[in-house]
This record gives sequence, C-alpha cells and structure tokens, in this order.
Amino acid sequence: MGVPVTTPGLSACRAIHLLTASGILVGMLAIIAVLDGSPRAAVLLLVLAQVIDGIDGPLARRYDVKNVMPKYDGYILDLVIDYVTCVLVPAVFAWQFGLLPDGPFGEVTIAVMLVTSAMWFSRTDMMTTDHWFRGFPAVWNMVIPTLWLLETPAPLTAIIVLVLSALSMTDVEFAHPVQAAQWRRANLAFMSIWVLSLTLLTMWWPTTHAVTDVVLLLGPAWTIGSTFGRWQTTRRAV
Repeated sequence: MGVPVTTPGLSACRAIHLLTASGILVGMLAIIAVLDGSPRAAVLLLVLAQVIDGIDGPLARRYDVKNVMPKYDGYILDLVIDYVTCVLVPAVFAWQFGLLPDGPFGEVTIAVMLVTSAMWFSRTDMMTTDHWFRGFPAVWNMVIPTLWLLETPAPLTAIIVLVLSALSMTDVEFAHPVQAAQWRRANLAFMSIWVLSLTLLTMWWPTTHAVTDVVLLLGPAWTIGSTFGRWQTTRRAV
C-alpha cells in the first residue's frame, strides 16, 4: 500500500531530492576551483559535498522519499553525484596539483583509480546486511585531500592510490561511518574528527605542524584498524 502523500510531505521530498542534486553543482564548483589553482577552495567544496551526502540520506528515510516519489530513484542519483565528488574531482585535484608522479606512472595510477572506482560503484553487493562496504568505497574525497595536506611524496601517494584501488575490487569490508552497526559510535566519532580536522587544516593551509598531522591521521588510522578488526572477526566466524 502506498504512503498517503500530503502537499507538505511531497514538498519536503522534492526539497530533499534537490538537496541531493545540489551536490553535483558543488562538484562542478570544486572542479573550477582546481582549474583555477585554488586547492583550499576545492577541498572545502568537497567537504561541503560530503556534508550534503551525509544528511540527505537520513532525511530521505525520515520522509520516506522512496515511496512518496517513486519516479525518481534517490539511490541512483546519489551514486551519480558521488562518482563526481568522491572520484572525479579528487582525481583532477591529484593530477593538477602534482600529488602523483609525472609521466606514464602517474597517468596509469589515475586511470586505475577512475576505472576501479567506476567498477566499485556498479557493484550489486557493495553493502553487507549490517552496513559495511565490500571493498574500498572510493572515498577519494577524503584520501586525496589528506595526502595533499600531509605533503606525501608523489611515489608514495601513487602506491597508496594503487593499493586502495586494488582493495576496491576485493571483499575486504570497510565501515559505513553512519550506518555500520559494529563499532557505530567509534566509527562516527573518528569520521567526524577526520572531516573536522581536514576542514580546519585546509582553512589554515599552508600552516601545519606535527601535532595537527597526528590529529588528521586519527581518522585513517581508525579506518585501517576497524577494517583489520572486522576481517579478524569475520575470519573467526567462518
């Protein structure tokens, strides 16, 4: 049975879809910022896109957008926008600002990043029943700005990108920062620290020091640790 739709409810659902769609505009502005040589603006716009992506899903579930507006699939809309803001913009950022080696090695690295991310977004089994991603979930919008702030050497950046790209094609599980049931509070806390520190350090850029670098690395460190912990838990359950 369909959900009764009132005018206010329908208006709210339309507004939520527009909020989701606004992410593509933010992504376009981020690309413009990259081409204009403004890494600070580009990263802050990527953070804004991340915030939009973080709030539109809960709102959509709260207002039952799927049933109120069945003609438009918010999930597909979200995937389209996520590929732009989470993959394409960071790839352009990495190339434009010299995060990767010049020449064929860097070009191949970018190609691998783009192709494996596209393949990951097409997976029909990308999420477990308890909301862990299967394979690295192509969150390059967090990884690339972090490597930029840390001034990671280009060869090391390329290795990190290639390793994560390879992991996206595996079944190694990564926590959804909001929905994952296991270690939910810690996942949300460390992701919040990562986003906040990334935002503040970008605003303060190019001023950085060792202490701020450590804070910035708390999020990635927890992600690695929780992924390894999940792998051990899964292996023991087999």
